Formats: sequence, structure tokens, C-alpha cells
Amino acid sequence: MVAIRNIALSVLCALLPAQTVKVRLAGGAITRMQMEDYVGWVLAGEAGGMTSPEALKAMAVAARTYARYNMNRHRLEGFNFCETTHCQDARPGSITPKLRAAVEATEGMILWSRGRPAQIFYTGHCGGRTAAAGEMWPGAARSYLKGGEDSYCLAVKGSWTASIQWEKLAAILGLPGLNEMEVIRRTASGRAITIRSNQGLISAERLHLLVGRSMGWNLLRSRLYEITNSGTAAVFHGEGTGHGVGLCQIGAEERGKAGQKFDEILNAYFPGLHAGVSAKDIPWQVMRGEIVDVWGTAAPVDEELPALADRALAEAEQKTGLRVGKRPQVRAYPSVSIFRDATGEAGTVAAVARGRVVHMQPAAMLRGTGTLRATLLHEMIHVAVLANAKKPLPLWFEEGLADHLGGGGTHPEERRRVEGLIRQRGLPDVMSMLETGVR
Repeated sequence: MVAIRNIALSVLCALLPAQTVKVRLAGGAITRMQMEDYVGWVLAGEAGGMTSPEALKAMAVAARTYARYNMNRHRLEGFNFCETTHCQDARPGSITPKLRAAVEATEGMILWSRGRPAQIFYTGHCGGRTAAAGEMWPGAARSYLKGGEDSYCLAVKGSWTASIQWEKLAAILGLPGLNEMEVIRRTASGRAITIRSNQGLISAERLHLLVGRSMGWNLLRSRLYEITNSGTAAVFHGEGTGHGVGLCQIGAEERGKAGQKFDEILNAYFPGLHAGVSAKDIPWQVMRGEIVDVWGTAAPVDEELPALADRALAEAEQKTGLRVGKRPQVRAYPSVSIFRDATGEAGTVAAVARGRVVHMQPAAMLRGTGTLRATLLHEMIHVAVLANAKKPLPLWFEEGLADHLGGGGTHPEERRRVEGLIRQRGLPDVMSMLETGVR
């Protein structure tokens, strides 16, 4: 990953906020939120029944990767994701401590393919054999989505039976007189492709979609089935749930219970992919300033950074009138690519504050572009605000306040909005919103 290409771009990107997404809720409202919070919502919707901590970590990485790859799915509609299974099933009110722990343990980690977020999938129960992406969706073939045997998921029974009256099937398919069907062509993993009927050939994919849309998705749970014909109905005898591509959730759960770590689980379903480096795995060298701890890895150690971080925190506390209390951390990553992998941020983002921890690209790079001091001050203002907020704050308020107090100009719209509040109510009243909430 190349460094920020010029000083102008560095100044523009140095103070960007943490990666955020816009999610359209069921009622139609659009909310802007941190990516990590969204991943927690998705785990609640897609993996709420999983119990293995390692399987949940694997699912967190998969859900985050899926989101990163599909960021522009609803771009033309003004948001990133809907909260339905069209994107990922997201349930904001159902996050448990176990789900939150899985998100935090894998913070920012995604699966990378050739330096970009990988296109990955996950499925409920693969029925004993995952499907290659290319056999289900032409054009989606990937070397890491080949499909194969998965004996772990067979530990949990995945058989199902669905009986659909001929009259209903005939109406759904637009085939009057339909009363006989048989699967005559399958994918390499055994999924149905083509069905022969007394009214001609039927696409199994078309059948699946039409039945799902008109009668519900829990009827034909997968395309891994046989069909028997009764006098009044077609009876489907199937295995598994979902499309069968990528990570099998039941298989992952059983692998976790058997002692596999989350990276082993991911490698089993996505061989050859690289999971972004976790900040916890980096061999940090800790330097203690007077009021800030600095974690670095470069040799020689950047001995000036603790003093710069101390001054930035002191200035942030003076400008905000707030005290942080517990010592903040600054983590200066050794390269842009490791920063990107560890945080999940784009390579053009210079730093991001999460709680009392500031994650930052190499200090030498920021010093060379003249943005190191401004970056540290902006993020320390975030740290001070977050340490004192008693209620969740909108991102526009956080960014506008940090720009106003720190003298930044990278979020002009948010800054103008906050400064309008300050003119109306005064700075003390605006700062009191950290306790009362933004009104």
C-alpha cells in the first residue's frame, strides 16, 4: 500500500473519522454509525444462535468483510446497507455481551484478497458440502471459494421436507397442468440446476426465487434436494439451509466447539485468504509519556512521540475543559498496510480514535507531511469527548466539535452545524450535551 500521495491529500485525509456506514432501518429512517457497531447488529441477526466464541469471531470477520466489499450496494439510494437479509440481517436491539466480545476481539479485521476486501459469503448449513461460488452464480468464481466436503456440519441434522400443492406450484410458475417434476441436472456439490417437468424444463434457481418470494424462504431451504411426486403435491426432501457458498455457520460452530481457533475456521472455508492483522498481535514497544502511553514498533523507537502526544492531550483538555482521567494510548503502526488491516480503515485515513485509544499511521509519514500535530490534537479531542459523554453522540456533533475546538477544516458542514449551536446557546450549554444528549 502506498503512502498518502501528496501533502494536500494528507491534510484532507488526516482528520477523517472512524469508518462509518449508513443503515436504513425497517421504518425507513437512515442512521449513521460506526462499522464496528454495525457488525454487532449483524451478529445479532445472522449469528445470534451461535455459542462458540471462536466461531463468533470467525463470523464477525466474515460479516465485516462482507460489509466492506458491499459498501456501495445502496449508494444511489443514499445509504450503505438495509437491515434486512438483502444485505445482512441486522438487529440493533439484540446484541449480547458474547456477541460484543467477538466484535471487539476482531476489531477491524477483514479478509483480504490481493490487497482488497475479499468477496466472501456465508451460509446457514451446507448439508455436508459447501458449494463453489461459480457453480451458484456465474461470474462469481473465486480461487478461495471452491467448495468441498464439510464433515463438521453433519454433526447437526440438516434434513427438511417441504410439500407444495401442484396447483400452487402451477400458479407460481405459470405452468397450468403441472403435476410432475424431477431434478435432472446438478452442480458439482449436488445443488439442483435444472428440473424436468411434464410442462417442460424449469430452472431450479427460478423455482427457488418464486417459491421464496410468494410462500416464504423457510419452505425450500436450499437447492440440495430430491423431488418425489404425490397425487396432489411435489414433495421436496432436502439438506441444509442457504446457498451453501463460503463459511458454513453450523460447521463453524462445530469447529469452534472442537477447539479450532477463529483463524483456522476462516482458513477452512476461505483457503488462501489473509485475515487483517489484529492490533493485539503486533509486537508493541510501550513508551510512557507523562500522561499518555505510546505504543510503537519502529526501530529506532520514535522517542519524540510521547512528548508530542502529551502536549496534544494537554491542549485537548484545555480547549474542551474536560479531563480524560485514565491514561490514553496512541498506537503508531509500522506501515500503512498494517494500519489498514488492523483497523479496517482505508489507507488514506491517518488516524482514528476508538475510546481512549488512538490508532495512527506511521508517525514519520505524518511528520513528513506536516500533519502529525494536527492529527494528534484532533484525535485527543475525540478521546476527551468520548471519555466524558454520558450518552451516545451523533457523529456530526463529534466531528464538528473536534474541528471547531481543534481548528480543523476537514468537516466544514459538521463544523458549521456545531458552530450554529454555539452561537444560539453558547459553548457551555453545547458542552453540557455530553451529559444530556444532543437536542
